[in-house]
Amino acid sequence: MAESLRRLVKTGSFSLLQEKLERWNDSYLVNTSDQNVNRCCDLIELTSRLQGQLFMLLNLTSAEGGTYGGCDSLKNRLLPWLSQGFAASTKSVTSDTSLSIMADAADKERQLVEVQDDYERQLENLEQDLNTSRGVTDELRIEISSMEDELLEYKTRQGTLQDYEVETRRLRDDVLSLREEKAILTGRTEYLNTSLPASTSPRHAKSASNDVVQRIRQAHLVTRFSDMFARDRMDAMDILRNHCDDHELNQKIVFTCVQEAFHAARKAFRQYRTKVRSTLTLTHVGPDTLEESVQQYINKNGQLLDVHSIVQDVLLAMNTHPTIAFPAEVDFRVLTLFIRELVKVSWSMSALPLSLDIATARMGELYDENRYRRSYDSEYSAPLVAHYIWPALLDSNNRVLLKGEAVTRRGASMGSPRRSRSPSRAMSPRSRSPSPRRMDGAFSPSVSRGYSPRPGSAASSFTSY
Repeated sequence: MAESLRRLVKTGSFSLLQEKLERWNDSYLVNTSDQNVNRCCDLIELTSRLQGQLFMLLNLTSAEGGTYGGCDSLKNRLLPWLSQGFAASTKSVTSDTSLSIMADAADKERQLVEVQDDYERQLENLEQDLNTSRGVTDELRIEISSMEDELLEYKTRQGTLQDYEVETRRLRDDVLSLREEKAILTGRTEYLNTSLPASTSPRHAKSASNDVVQRIRQAHLVTRFSDMFARDRMDAMDILRNHCDDHELNQKIVFTCVQEAFHAARKAFRQYRTKVRSTLTLTHVGPDTLEESVQQYINKNGQLLDVHSIVQDVLLAMNTHPTIAFPAEVDFRVLTLFIRELVKVSWSMSALPLSLDIATARMGELYDENRYRRSYDSEYSAPLVAHYIWPALLDSNNRVLLKGEAVTRRGASMGSPRRSRSPSRAMSPRSRSPSPRRMDGAFSPSVSRGYSPRPGSAASSFTSY
């Protein structure tokens, strides 16, 4: 039965019947009566053949159901329809009504098929759009993830980027300075070889070489010290301002950093020079004196290597200083970069043939206009120094190379020292006595040049060099 139904579908007889009906409808008005009758007979014959095929399928379908297969359908639908002359299943339905019902059913079925096809097309388009959106979403998610990784990397590098830039700039300046020094030294040596007479002693040649090193390196260090006042000091003040709003205290802290850094660096350099002298004593020969050989060695190999330990000494001295204090929850380590640069500059100044040093200073002393200049907020008629902002730079003969800066106030005095951060250094009248480490003449370049503070003066409670 299924094969017969398949052949009936492939022949397209109902489609042919529909086409003939449409052609007849198009040419009905131009055809003669005989032509229209012939057309109608053709359709009847085709319809009868189709009905024969359908009845054959009905017989096969009923036979598949057994002896009583399809009896109810035949009794209730086929026999009443045959008895009414192939027009309708009841007397109340005319032939025109039956055809209208069939047409409406066919139209509804066609509309249903169209709606279903349209729904499937829309569903397919939605699936394509959804897949496209998913692909775009995955690409955006990957891009956002990569941007987040880059952002985290930038955040981790942000803290050290400025330090690297500062260090790079300073190294570049050092390289330029060394190149100039090399060029001058090379030219100076050629000049000495060609212009000095044969009777000139090697000691005079070494003295001239040291003079060139002194002038070049001293000029570079003076410029660097001036730049630290203009730039590094302001950066340190900005850092302190984030932790303390007391501008005067911040100025005192920066000034104390400079003093402690120079003190610790010079102490470490003296130890280094002593080691060099002890080493060269065992092997020293030749016309040069031992001190000249030591200085020549320092000129070539006197770079500061152990910066970290000196910085730690400075931080320890800052934490136990008797005249400054800082909030207990804040550490002076925030100034580590500033202290490192101060230590490097102080070491390089100490390594010169004629070393440079900062001037001694204490609060409440008379203002010295030859060494300092007043700050913008000073009282210009006041003769006493309230506190210092930046120290003066002196050469080996105590001549001023760079002026410092001080704040003058009327009625300025030492006042009472601030409470130390260390519990073991609580302030008392006896605690103002000079520290043996600070006042030891071996540690103070100023004392080595013949200077000593007045007994009972305020210099005994402040760092002196």
